Amino acid sequence: MRHATYRTRIALTCAVIPALLVASAVRIPAAPQGKSLNQQEVIELLEGGVPSSRVTEIVDERGINFDFTREVEQRVRQAGGADDVVAALRRASDRHAQSERPRTGGLVLKTTPGETQIYLNDELKGMTSPEGEIRITDLQPATYTLRVSLLGYQSYEKPMTVAAGEDQTVYVTLVQKGQVNTAQVNPTNPARTPITTAPSGIPVPGVSVAGVQFFEGPHDLTLEKSQRVYRYAFDRSTARSIFWELSLRFPTPKSRINFQVDAVWYRPDGSEMFRQSLNAYVQPPWGSSWHTLGYGWADSGHWQPGVYRVELSCQGSRIGTGTFQVN
Repeated sequence: MRHATYRTRIALTCAVIPALLVASAVRIPAAPQGKSLNQQEVIELLEGGVPSSRVTEIVDERGINFDFTREVEQRVRQAGGADDVVAALRRASDRHAQSERPRTGGLVLKTTPGETQIYLNDELKGMTSPEGEIRITDLQPATYTLRVSLLGYQSYEKPMTVAAGEDQTVYVTLVQKGQVNTAQVNPTNPARTPITTAPSGIPVPGVSVAGVQFFEGPHDLTLEKSQRVYRYAFDRSTARSIFWELSLRFPTPKSRINFQVDAVWYRPDGSEMFRQSLNAYVQPPWGSSWHTLGYGWADSGHWQPGVYRVELSCQGSRIGTGTFQVN
Protein backbone atom coordinates (compact mmCIF):
# COMPACT_ATOMS: atom_id res chain seq x y z
CA MET A 1 0.00 0.00 0.00
CA ARG A 2 2.89 2.30 0.83
CA HIS A 3 4.51 1.43 -2.53
CA ALA A 4 1.34 2.44 -4.42
CA THR A 5 1.17 5.74 -2.54
CA TYR A 6 4.79 6.49 -3.39
CA ARG A 7 4.18 5.83 -7.07
CA THR A 8 1.07 8.03 -7.02
CA ARG A 9 3.08 10.90 -5.55
CA ILE A 10 5.72 10.49 -8.25
CA ALA A 11 3.06 10.57 -10.97
CA LEU A 12 1.47 13.70 -9.54
CA THR A 13 4.84 15.38 -9.27
CA CYS A 14 5.65 14.54 -12.89
CA ALA A 15 2.31 15.98 -14.00
CA VAL A 16 2.65 19.21 -11.98
CA ILE A 17 6.21 20.04 -13.03
CA PRO A 18 5.41 20.49 -16.80
CA ALA A 19 2.35 22.56 -15.87
CA LEU A 20 4.50 24.83 -13.72
CA LEU A 21 7.05 25.10 -16.49
CA VAL A 22 4.33 26.11 -18.97
CA ALA A 23 2.86 28.58 -16.50
CA SER A 24 6.25 30.13 -15.88
CA ALA A 25 6.80 30.53 -19.64
CA VAL A 26 3.58 32.51 -20.02
CA ARG A 27 4.45 36.01 -18.78
CA ILE A 28 1.83 38.74 -18.62
CA PRO A 29 3.69 42.02 -18.96
CA ALA A 30 3.93 43.79 -15.65
CA ALA A 31 3.12 47.47 -15.91
CA PRO A 32 1.76 50.24 -13.74
CA GLN A 33 -2.01 50.42 -13.63
CA GLY A 34 -3.37 52.24 -16.67
CA LYS A 35 -0.24 51.83 -18.79
CA SER A 36 -1.10 50.76 -22.34
CA LEU A 37 0.32 47.71 -24.06
CA ASN A 38 2.74 48.08 -26.91
CA GLN A 39 2.67 45.90 -30.00
CA GLN A 40 5.45 43.56 -28.87
CA GLU A 41 3.77 42.89 -25.53
CA VAL A 42 0.57 41.79 -27.27
CA ILE A 43 2.52 39.41 -29.54
CA GLU A 44 4.42 37.97 -26.56
CA LEU A 45 1.19 37.23 -24.72
CA LEU A 46 -0.21 35.32 -27.68
CA GLU A 47 3.01 33.46 -28.47
CA GLY A 48 3.41 32.61 -24.77
CA GLY A 49 0.19 30.66 -24.76
CA VAL A 50 -2.13 33.07 -22.96
CA PRO A 51 -5.68 32.23 -24.09
CA SER A 52 -7.30 34.64 -26.51
CA SER A 53 -10.10 35.34 -24.04
CA ARG A 54 -7.57 36.48 -21.44
CA VAL A 55 -5.64 38.59 -23.95
CA THR A 56 -8.93 40.24 -24.91
CA GLU A 57 -9.58 41.13 -21.26
CA ILE A 58 -6.08 42.57 -20.84
CA VAL A 59 -6.38 44.69 -23.99
CA ASP A 60 -9.80 46.00 -22.94
CA GLU A 61 -8.49 46.82 -19.45
CA ARG A 62 -5.20 48.47 -20.36
CA GLY A 63 -5.59 49.60 -23.97
CA ILE A 64 -2.78 49.93 -26.52
CA ASN A 65 -0.39 52.70 -27.54
CA PHE A 66 -0.12 51.92 -31.26
CA ASP A 67 -2.26 51.97 -34.39
CA PHE A 68 -3.83 48.61 -35.22
CA THR A 69 -3.04 48.36 -38.95
CA ARG A 70 -3.58 45.46 -41.33
CA GLU A 71 0.08 44.52 -41.01
CA VAL A 72 -0.24 44.38 -37.22
CA GLU A 73 -3.44 42.34 -37.52
CA GLN A 74 -1.60 39.80 -39.67
CA ARG A 75 1.13 39.44 -37.04
CA VAL A 76 -1.48 39.03 -34.30
CA ARG A 77 -3.27 36.26 -36.18
CA GLN A 78 0.02 34.51 -36.94
CA ALA A 79 0.79 34.59 -33.20
CA GLY A 80 -2.52 32.87 -32.46
CA GLY A 81 -4.85 35.80 -31.93
CA ALA A 82 -8.49 34.90 -32.58
CA ASP A 83 -11.30 37.17 -33.78
CA ASP A 84 -12.09 38.34 -30.23
CA VAL A 85 -8.52 39.58 -29.80
CA VAL A 86 -8.62 41.38 -33.15
CA ALA A 87 -11.92 43.05 -32.22
CA ALA A 88 -10.51 44.17 -28.86
CA LEU A 89 -7.40 45.58 -30.53
CA ARG A 90 -9.57 47.54 -32.98
CA ARG A 91 -11.57 49.02 -30.12
CA ALA A 92 -8.42 49.94 -28.27
CA SER A 93 -6.90 51.44 -31.43
CA ASP A 94 -9.94 53.69 -31.88
CA ARG A 95 -9.64 54.88 -28.26
CA HIS A 96 -5.94 55.52 -28.77
CA ALA A 97 -6.53 57.57 -31.93
CA GLN A 98 -9.21 59.61 -30.16
CA SER A 99 -6.91 60.38 -27.24
CA GLU A 100 -4.08 61.41 -29.58
CA ARG A 101 -6.29 63.76 -31.61
CA PRO A 102 -5.54 67.40 -30.74
CA ARG A 103 -8.50 69.11 -29.09
CA THR A 104 -9.65 72.41 -30.49
CA GLY A 105 -11.34 75.46 -29.02
CA GLY A 106 -13.59 78.24 -30.23
CA LEU A 107 -14.57 81.86 -29.94
CA VAL A 108 -18.02 83.39 -29.68
CA LEU A 109 -17.96 87.06 -30.73
CA LYS A 110 -20.77 89.40 -29.69
CA THR A 111 -20.35 92.85 -31.19
CA THR A 112 -22.11 96.19 -31.03
CA PRO A 113 -23.06 97.16 -33.69
CA GLY A 114 -23.72 94.02 -35.72
CA GLU A 115 -22.45 93.11 -39.20
CA THR A 116 -18.82 93.71 -38.26
CA GLN A 117 -15.86 91.97 -39.91
CA ILE A 118 -13.91 89.51 -37.76
CA TYR A 119 -10.22 88.80 -38.37
CA LEU A 120 -7.86 86.35 -36.66
CA ASN A 121 -4.18 86.95 -37.43
CA ASP A 122 -5.31 89.20 -40.32
CA GLU A 123 -7.37 86.38 -41.84
CA LEU A 124 -11.04 87.24 -42.42
CA LYS A 125 -13.18 84.71 -40.55
CA GLY A 126 -16.59 86.12 -41.32
CA MET A 127 -19.07 88.76 -40.33
CA THR A 128 -21.29 88.99 -37.28
CA SER A 129 -25.03 88.73 -37.77
CA PRO A 130 -27.28 91.81 -37.68
CA GLU A 131 -27.72 90.95 -34.00
CA GLY A 132 -23.95 91.01 -33.59
CA GLU A 133 -22.94 87.37 -33.10
CA ILE A 134 -20.61 84.89 -34.80
CA ARG A 135 -19.14 81.56 -33.70
CA ILE A 136 -15.68 80.50 -34.83
CA THR A 137 -15.00 76.82 -34.17
CA ASP A 138 -12.19 74.25 -34.61
CA LEU A 139 -9.39 76.63 -33.65
CA GLN A 140 -6.09 75.09 -32.65
CA PRO A 141 -5.00 76.06 -29.12
CA ALA A 142 -2.84 79.17 -29.55
CA THR A 143 -2.79 82.93 -29.09
CA TYR A 144 -4.44 84.84 -31.92
CA THR A 145 -4.68 88.53 -32.77
CA LEU A 146 -8.37 89.36 -32.88
CA ARG A 147 -9.48 92.36 -34.94
CA VAL A 148 -13.05 93.64 -35.27
CA SER A 149 -13.66 96.24 -37.98
CA LEU A 150 -16.51 98.26 -39.43
CA LEU A 151 -16.45 101.31 -41.67
CA GLY A 152 -16.92 104.48 -39.62
CA TYR A 153 -15.78 102.87 -36.35
CA GLN A 154 -12.44 102.51 -34.61
CA SER A 155 -11.14 98.97 -35.04
CA TYR A 156 -10.82 96.76 -31.97
CA GLU A 157 -7.65 94.68 -31.75
CA LYS A 158 -6.51 92.41 -28.93
CA PRO A 159 -4.57 89.14 -28.47
CA MET A 160 -6.85 86.22 -27.57
CA THR A 161 -5.73 82.85 -26.21
CA VAL A 162 -7.78 79.85 -27.32
CA ALA A 163 -7.72 76.86 -24.99
CA ALA A 164 -8.41 73.26 -26.03
CA GLY A 165 -11.96 72.12 -25.42
CA GLU A 166 -13.25 75.57 -24.47
CA ASP A 167 -15.45 78.17 -26.18
CA GLN A 168 -14.57 81.68 -25.07
CA THR A 169 -17.15 84.47 -25.35
CA VAL A 170 -15.85 87.94 -26.22
CA TYR A 171 -17.97 91.09 -26.09
CA VAL A 172 -16.83 94.01 -28.28
CA THR A 173 -18.38 97.46 -28.55
CA LEU A 174 -16.93 99.58 -31.35
CA VAL A 175 -16.54 103.33 -30.91
CA GLN A 176 -17.51 105.67 -33.73
CA LYS A 177 -14.80 107.72 -35.36
CA GLY A 178 -15.11 111.49 -35.18
CA GLN A 179 -16.21 113.39 -38.30
CA VAL A 180 -16.58 110.34 -40.49
CA ASN A 181 -19.38 108.25 -41.92
CA THR A 182 -21.19 106.63 -39.00
CA ALA A 183 -23.87 104.98 -41.10
CA GLN A 184 -24.04 101.22 -40.78
CA VAL A 185 -22.47 99.52 -43.77
CA ASN A 186 -24.92 97.45 -45.84
CA PRO A 187 -27.80 97.70 -43.35
CA THR A 188 -30.68 95.25 -43.47
CA ASN A 189 -32.99 98.25 -43.39
CA PRO A 190 -32.16 100.35 -46.46
CA ALA A 191 -32.88 103.64 -44.67
CA ARG A 192 -29.98 106.02 -45.31
CA THR A 193 -28.21 108.13 -42.69
CA PRO A 194 -25.99 110.88 -44.15
CA ILE A 195 -22.48 111.47 -42.87
CA THR A 196 -21.43 114.77 -41.36
CA THR A 197 -18.48 115.39 -43.64
CA ALA A 198 -18.53 115.21 -47.44
CA PRO A 199 -16.19 112.49 -48.74
CA SER A 200 -13.24 113.72 -50.74
CA GLY A 201 -13.15 112.65 -54.37
CA ILE A 202 -16.76 113.16 -55.44
CA PRO A 203 -16.95 116.54 -57.22
CA VAL A 204 -20.42 117.37 -55.92
CA PRO A 205 -20.66 120.28 -53.43
CA GLY A 206 -22.02 119.17 -50.05
CA VAL A 207 -22.30 115.52 -51.02
CA SER A 208 -22.57 112.80 -48.35
CA VAL A 209 -22.59 109.01 -48.64
CA ALA A 210 -25.82 107.61 -47.23
CA GLY A 211 -24.78 103.96 -47.50
CA VAL A 212 -23.48 101.03 -49.52
CA GLN A 213 -25.98 98.19 -49.99
CA PHE A 214 -26.23 94.97 -51.99
CA PHE A 215 -28.97 93.16 -53.88
CA GLU A 216 -29.20 90.13 -56.16
CA GLY A 217 -30.52 90.15 -59.71
CA PRO A 218 -30.25 88.85 -63.27
CA HIS A 219 -26.88 89.14 -64.96
CA ASP A 220 -27.93 91.24 -67.93
CA LEU A 221 -30.54 93.48 -66.29
CA THR A 222 -30.38 96.02 -63.48
CA LEU A 223 -33.54 95.85 -61.41
CA GLU A 224 -35.68 98.90 -60.92
CA LYS A 225 -35.35 100.54 -57.52
CA SER A 226 -38.72 99.20 -56.37
CA GLN A 227 -37.71 95.63 -57.26
CA ARG A 228 -34.45 95.53 -55.30
CA VAL A 229 -34.29 93.46 -52.11
CA TYR A 230 -31.31 94.57 -50.02
CA ARG A 231 -29.43 91.88 -48.13
CA TYR A 232 -26.16 91.33 -46.30
CA ALA A 233 -26.16 87.56 -47.01
CA PHE A 234 -27.00 85.52 -50.11
CA ASP A 235 -27.63 81.83 -50.81
CA ARG A 236 -25.14 80.49 -53.37
CA SER A 237 -27.80 78.11 -54.71
CA THR A 238 -29.94 81.06 -55.90
CA ALA A 239 -27.52 84.00 -56.24
CA ARG A 240 -26.73 84.92 -59.84
CA SER A 241 -25.26 88.42 -60.01
CA ILE A 242 -24.80 90.62 -56.95
CA PHE A 243 -25.00 94.41 -57.29
CA TRP A 244 -23.58 97.15 -55.08
CA GLU A 245 -25.56 100.36 -54.70
CA LEU A 246 -23.95 103.63 -53.61
CA SER A 247 -26.47 106.13 -52.22
CA LEU A 248 -25.62 109.85 -52.15
CA ARG A 249 -27.27 112.94 -50.69
CA PHE A 250 -26.41 116.50 -51.66
CA PRO A 251 -27.85 120.00 -52.08
CA THR A 252 -29.48 120.42 -55.46
CA PRO A 253 -26.69 121.26 -57.92
CA LYS A 254 -26.92 124.17 -60.34
CA SER A 255 -26.01 121.98 -63.30
CA ARG A 256 -25.19 118.40 -64.23
CA ILE A 257 -21.98 117.07 -62.65
CA ASN A 258 -20.26 114.01 -64.12
CA PHE A 259 -17.91 111.74 -62.16
CA GLN A 260 -16.62 108.17 -62.21
CA VAL A 261 -17.02 105.58 -59.47
CA ASP A 262 -14.38 102.82 -59.44
CA ALA A 263 -15.15 99.51 -57.72
CA VAL A 264 -12.75 96.76 -56.64
CA TRP A 265 -14.19 93.40 -55.58
CA TYR A 266 -12.27 91.17 -53.15
CA ARG A 267 -12.65 87.43 -52.56
CA PRO A 268 -13.09 85.94 -49.05
CA ASP A 269 -9.33 85.24 -48.89
CA GLY A 270 -8.60 88.94 -49.50
CA SER A 271 -7.34 88.56 -53.06
CA GLU A 272 -8.58 90.91 -55.77
CA MET A 273 -11.47 89.48 -57.77
CA PHE A 274 -12.66 92.13 -60.24
CA ARG A 275 -12.42 95.82 -61.14
CA GLN A 276 -15.10 97.93 -62.78
CA SER A 277 -15.93 101.61 -63.37
CA LEU A 278 -19.25 103.39 -63.53
CA ASN A 279 -19.81 106.71 -65.33
CA ALA A 280 -22.15 108.53 -62.95
CA TYR A 281 -23.71 111.97 -62.69
CA VAL A 282 -26.08 114.14 -60.66
CA GLN A 283 -28.22 116.97 -61.97
CA PRO A 284 -31.01 119.41 -60.99
CA PRO A 285 -33.46 119.04 -59.37
CA TRP A 286 -31.99 115.99 -57.61
CA GLY A 287 -31.15 116.08 -53.93
CA SER A 288 -30.20 112.39 -53.74
CA SER A 289 -29.11 109.64 -56.11
CA TRP A 290 -28.10 106.02 -56.23
CA HIS A 291 -25.50 104.42 -58.46
CA THR A 292 -25.06 100.69 -59.03
CA LEU A 293 -23.08 98.02 -60.87
CA GLY A 294 -23.03 94.25 -60.49
CA TYR A 295 -20.83 91.23 -60.95
CA GLY A 296 -21.70 87.57 -61.32
CA TRP A 297 -23.17 85.00 -63.68
CA ALA A 298 -26.31 84.36 -65.72
CA ASP A 299 -27.13 81.31 -63.58
CA SER A 300 -26.67 80.49 -59.90
CA GLY A 301 -24.21 78.18 -58.14
CA HIS A 302 -20.93 79.92 -59.04
CA TRP A 303 -20.36 82.03 -55.93
CA GLN A 304 -18.09 80.38 -53.37
CA PRO A 305 -19.07 80.62 -49.68
CA GLY A 306 -17.42 83.40 -47.67
CA VAL A 307 -17.42 87.13 -46.99
CA TYR A 308 -16.77 89.39 -49.98
CA ARG A 309 -15.75 93.06 -49.90
CA VAL A 310 -16.31 95.87 -52.41
CA GLU A 311 -14.35 99.12 -52.14
CA LEU A 312 -15.60 102.21 -53.99
CA SER A 313 -13.47 105.21 -54.90
CA CYS A 314 -13.68 108.40 -56.93
CA GLN A 315 -10.67 110.25 -58.34
CA GLY A 316 -8.37 107.98 -56.33
CA SER A 317 -10.09 108.61 -52.97
CA ARG A 318 -12.09 105.91 -51.22
CA ILE A 319 -15.71 106.96 -50.79
CA GLY A 320 -17.24 103.81 -49.35
CA THR A 321 -16.91 100.09 -48.73
CA GLY A 322 -19.32 97.25 -48.09
CA THR A 323 -19.30 93.54 -47.38
CA PHE A 324 -21.70 90.70 -48.03
CA GLN A 325 -21.69 87.01 -47.25
CA VAL A 326 -22.45 84.05 -49.49
CA ASN A 327 -23.68 80.93 -47.66
